[in-house]
Amino acid sequence: MPLELWLAYVALCFLFAVTPGPAVLLTSGQAIARGFPAGFAVILGTQLGNLVYFVISAAGLGAVLVASETAFSALKYAGAAYLIYLGLRTIKTAKAAALPQEAERVPVWRHPFMQGLLNQLANPKSILFWGALFPQFVNFRADNVAVQFAILSITGIIADIIVLSTYAAIAARGGRVMATGPLAVWRERFSGAALIIVGGALSLVKRTA
Repeated sequence: MPLELWLAYVALCFLFAVTPGPAVLLTSGQAIARGFPAGFAVILGTQLGNLVYFVISAAGLGAVLVASETAFSALKYAGAAYLIYLGLRTIKTAKAAALPQEAERVPVWRHPFMQGLLNQLANPKSILFWGALFPQFVNFRADNVAVQFAILSITGIIADIIVLSTYAAIAARGGRVMATGPLAVWRERFSGAALIIVGGALSLVKRTA
């Protein structure tokens, strides 16, 4: 792969990652509510979701999924409903954040890592983006197509981790100010609202976007 082509791909990856979207909102919301580790857990889940899409794109299945109205809609609405439910639940229990907290075992489906994974897998725009982008940077006539896909995948993941980690660090710093008392209640409400916004945004995504 020519260096100039790879650099162009790097620029696109950073531009896509920096643009506020479901991953940014979810990462920031968790970092504000529970600190940088929770935000980074969302990032790791998001990258696993990206890896799944990279494999799907490499296998040529992305176009099939995007072309299916039923599959696209089912994926979109299931992910949106999950995030909106989590947001409403977070807002409902927000007042508990002002009380002394005991160590609690978080169910797997509510863990930040799982939220990041499911959020990314339920984001149809990721299918559209990677499915459309990869073919533009891969030379299918070469013998090292698998290597090209690997390089593009690793590059995309690293760019995403760098950008989202920056968002998480900034959000976590602000979250420390709202660590206890009444401000903690508003912190939880903000986190819940972010989840609802993410879910709502996903539900509005169209195949032609």
